[in-house]
Amino acid sequence: MSHSVLCGDFAHYQDPDEEWSVDGFRTADAATEYARRFIRDQVEGLRPEYPDPAALEQAFLSFGEYAIAPGFDLKPWLAHCIATPATKRVETDYQALDPNT
Repeated sequence: MSHSVLCGDFAHYQDPDEEWSVDGFRTADAATEYARRFIRDQVEGLRPEYPDPAALEQAFLSFGEYAIAPGFDLKPWLAHCIATPATKRVETDYQALDPNT
């Protein structure tokens, strides 16, 4: 069985033309880790322009990109990412986990 992560843009939430699927993860945990890193990368990309935590959250939810994976709960993870900036490249390197590369 293979697992997938559905990604898209909050500015066009649930618009099928603005969503894409990353398929081929061997486990749900692998898909979830991809989603976690993907979200963290989005947050870190916005952080320099939105240093205030509330503004950062609003910016992410307005025009950031989302990732949906089995067992992944965005809300607590987003709060963690906003409160705890990434300090290592591996924390945001979702591309390294893409089973299609």
